[in-house]
Amino acid sequence: MKRPLAIAVNFFSKLLRQRDLVVNFAVRDLRSRYVGSAMGFFWAVVHPLALLVTYSLVFSGILNIQLDKYPQINDNFAIFLFCGLLPFLYFQDTLLRGCESVVQQSNLLRKTAFPSEILPLTIVLSNLVTHLFGLAILLAFLLYFGTLGWTLLLLPPVLLLTAVMCLGLGWIAAALQVFLRDTLQLLTVGLTFWFWLTPIFYRMEDVPGWLRPWLGANPMRFVVDAYRSILLENTPPSADTLLALTAWSLGAFLLGGFIFRNTKRDFVDVI
Repeated sequence: MKRPLAIAVNFFSKLLRQRDLVVNFAVRDLRSRYVGSAMGFFWAVVHPLALLVTYSLVFSGILNIQLDKYPQINDNFAIFLFCGLLPFLYFQDTLLRGCESVVQQSNLLRKTAFPSEILPLTIVLSNLVTHLFGLAILLAFLLYFGTLGWTLLLLPPVLLLTAVMCLGLGWIAAALQVFLRDTLQLLTVGLTFWFWLTPIFYRMEDVPGWLRPWLGANPMRFVVDAYRSILLENTPPSADTLLALTAWSLGAFLLGGFIFRNTKRDFVDVI
């Protein structure tokens, strides 16, 4: 019997060998979103820009909500909100689309010995490209405010850890969806609660003391904290934040790989 470490190495080395196929499927997924539309990839810019304009109109123009911690951005609530919302939208859309990724390719899995583990990975990568469009818009506004600094160099590692966590959870969701078709609906409901339990519209300092330990265990809290530290405060995320995010990402990655690898052999029998 192979040792667990050898099995994990074999599984992940197989993923690495399929890198060309992964890239091809990610590009195909990205193109399929905008195929037939007149503006093509430009929609990837329009959607986040429309969100930012809407938030600025409602929260800054109408409600006149001001912060008292971010003079670097003139305490602009819309920028504060957009900075927390961007990574969560990436996380949410990747999980929902990853959940359906295996079932949607059922014809392909029935006919060939297709490496199904790459399907959630292609969603992670194609969504990452879309996320980068939104991030570029946010960076353009922060450049206008003059808040960007050397800490921007820390954003790629944080983004990588977030993508790794999305992949691990995406593997789990995709495997469950094959055997339990209610998984997508349950996940949609769960992500609604997850959204409001993540400090996107508020700060952790505003949360009542009795609730903080519960919200503090939320892995997306660490992603949002890291984004705001790097982009709005121009300070490195705390060591606790980085350690917690690393632990969550690696834990989700290993657990997701384990579950997917041990269930994929039965996919063809039920899809």
